[in-house]
Amino acid sequence: MVADHGLDEAVIGAALDDAKAFFALPDGVKRAYHQPGTGGARGYTPFGVEAAKDAKAVDLKEFWHAGRELPEGHPYRKYMRDNVWPAEVPTFEAHVYGMFQALDALGGKLLRAIARYLELPDDFFADKVALGNSVLRLLHYPPVPADAPGVRAGAHEDINVITLLLGAEEAGLQLLDRDGRWLSIAPPPGAWWSTSATCCSA
Repeated sequence: MVADHGLDEAVIGAALDDAKAFFALPDGVKRAYHQPGTGGARGYTPFGVEAAKDAKAVDLKEFWHAGRELPEGHPYRKYMRDNVWPAEVPTFEAHVYGMFQALDALGGKLLRAIARYLELPDDFFADKVALGNSVLRLLHYPPVPADAPGVRAGAHEDINVITLLLGAEEAGLQLLDRDGRWLSIAPPPGAWWSTSATCCSA
């Protein structure tokens, strides 16, 4: 768990308010920002599209992806899609990208702490993640019937270095520990949960 992180709660709150405003838009409006065939790399992914690896039913969620803005001519641009922003929520770009930048900086701090814990130079990870394809995922879990097939988000591993998770308004987040036990995770208000992912496992 990550507390006393220095994140500006106003920055986070403004982005979350805009995310709620976007997800409240009519389905047809939201789908205008869906980019089929891209794996949901940027923009909107509708409810019932994504499924966890080996899952038998789709996840019961919709989401928005935003990532790093790269300058024109940067070689990584051929691998990283441009962001798209919804015109219907005028402050969405400024607020959501502000949240992305704040979390990107916090991720750098955490990697420096991890390096120190591993008795490596503080900047060991810096050149390995510089201008990397970090993604901010804004998730919305609409109400569904109790007998709906599938789960909100199926069991999965994240395919990155570290993940930062903000506590949700509803219960449901669980992590699998090394002993095979599922642990319910509920960070206190203002705290974040950090997990290492497949690129940072040994």
